[in-house]
Amino acid sequence: MIRNFSTIISLAIAVHAATFDGVTEPIAQAKIGFTVSGKVDSIWVKEGAIVHKGDTLMNLVKTEEELRVSITKIAAEDNSNVASAKAKMDTYEKDMQVTKKLFETSTSISAEQVWEKEMNYKVTKAEWEAARIAKAKDSLEYSMARAQLEKQYLIAPFDGEIVAISKNPSESVEALEPIIEIADVRTCRMTAYIIVSKASSLKVGQDVSLQLNSGKIRNKKGKIEFISPVVDKASLLRTVKVVFENSDKSVEPGVTGKIFVK
Repeated sequence: MIRNFSTIISLAIAVHAATFDGVTEPIAQAKIGFTVSGKVDSIWVKEGAIVHKGDTLMNLVKTEEELRVSITKIAAEDNSNVASAKAKMDTYEKDMQVTKKLFETSTSISAEQVWEKEMNYKVTKAEWEAARIAKAKDSLEYSMARAQLEKQYLIAPFDGEIVAISKNPSESVEALEPIIEIADVRTCRMTAYIIVSKASSLKVGQDVSLQLNSGKIRNKKGKIEFISPVVDKASLLRTVKVVFENSDKSVEPGVTGKIFVK
């Protein structure tokens, strides 16, 4: 019987290499949800959709949050109170300086008048500083309103594919409730648990060959990305992780396979 090319390659690798069993997983996978509770308004993606980091996946009803942003924006962008207080302070400061010079060069101005001008200036300066503080408070409230509005949107944390969506429009959600599952399968990882004596010869960055049971045998090239510095006391095994390219999606994460090390 003539074996196919994949089988021949697999046997050739096995003859000259140490083998370790492992399980595959996506390089990135997460079940995500909102940080606030609310009611689903719109779902922007479907299961199976390819998304990019920063894409909007879903949003909650946000009428109140949008109104709050509009109101606080008006106050935050209104500089009239600060400008008016500054102009008044500048006027009183000039008046005070003129009065002081007259007091120093003539007898037409009394010390009481100088004191009165100084007090007027100090009052207007305090009013200007109060206006600046109020302005800063308005800006802070605007920033907080925008942050609250942003919480009504669920954003993709990384590039990937939508695996599952568990909510429909108009359904309620709780804070931190997992709603959408996303995974990046373009790069995958295989994790194996290896006897200490055999793991000691492995190195991070070392090239290895993989044989994966994904419907039919798939052969991939991988690279060791992690070797646990700690040995499990119960099993005396070390965790070893290998990354491999899977842009063609020929391997479904979750399948088992073997790592071949020459």
